[in-house]
Amino acid sequence: MKVRSYFFYGLFSVIFVLPNQACAKNKNQESRAIEIKIKFSKPDLSDSLKAEILRSANFDPVKSYFNSLQLRRQLMASDAAPSVFPVSSGIYNGHLGSDSLTAFDQLIFLYRNLGDRAAEANVLNSYAINYALKDDLEQAVFLMEQALNLNLEINNTKAALSNYLSLSRLCTFKGDINKALKYSNALIDAAEGMKNSASVAEGYSSLITLWATQKKYKEAEALILKRALPLNYYKLKDKTGTIRCYDQLADIYGRQKKFSEAKWFYIQSNMLARKVNYPKGIVNSLIGLAHVKLAIGDYQLAFSDLKEAEQLSLKYKYSYNLIEIKSTLSELYTKTGNLLAANSANKEFNDLKADFLRTVQ
Repeated sequence: MKVRSYFFYGLFSVIFVLPNQACAKNKNQESRAIEIKIKFSKPDLSDSLKAEILRSANFDPVKSYFNSLQLRRQLMASDAAPSVFPVSSGIYNGHLGSDSLTAFDQLIFLYRNLGDRAAEANVLNSYAINYALKDDLEQAVFLMEQALNLNLEINNTKAALSNYLSLSRLCTFKGDINKALKYSNALIDAAEGMKNSASVAEGYSSLITLWATQKKYKEAEALILKRALPLNYYKLKDKTGTIRCYDQLADIYGRQKKFSEAKWFYIQSNMLARKVNYPKGIVNSLIGLAHVKLAIGDYQLAFSDLKEAEQLSLKYKYSYNLIEIKSTLSELYTKTGNLLAANSANKEFNDLKADFLRTVQ
């Protein structure tokens, strides 16, 4: 069973809540409302994935788990469905359990009859995200594609951009790279047509990540240097986006073992992050630099970078970064023959993993 299939299982549930409000009566008319809420529960330490992570001395399972949490946050942030859905007479009788139609069917039926197609698309988008959070990615993609098609039909281009980005993320996590590439390119094309530079930058970032994972390094490098970096630096003046471009370039060069280039771009990222006082960017670049220096045997310099990254991570409570730092320190101590320090760092690594799994939402 794929690792990702454990991530969302049992973590989320959908609760349909009836507003406890007295209905205002205007002569012979009455209105009711139904509100959809998504309740998120803390992960259960008995979950098999977490048990695997706790047993593992490898950082990769934790990194994969963190990526799944990041996807959840991104999807939840993109949920633009209205919080309150009006329900017309004869469709909803006040008791969800007694209705022949599910709440989803009721809402779709209602908005189609009302002719409110934008609201219908929002319902589809919201339920797509709900299915993704329950790890039913097939249904999530199916519903999100319906939302996209409807938004395109009614020319709701802003909502369509959000659908494209969500579909790219979902398909990437699902492992359907061809579809992910399709939606990333569609996002860029649509955003360029709207002159929405921020969404173009999002599309570039998504496409660069996909190309890097497919080892299309030349294409990814060219896209950053010729488009993404100039767009973020000159037009958007987005320092965070520029730092991300530097980090992506460094990562691409590092994957190709072009360590001089990787080191140079991590330094650019670090310098800019310090200039704009962006501690998260400083920490990320320091960890990246440490990995490069570890690869080329500059152990003392790698140690200095990791210790500074550790101090900043403790100060700003970057739990995930601390886990990676301890894992890398364990590797560094092992390479230098300091087995006592390696064992100590590995113990801290395992303790931090356990604490991360207990506290993460």
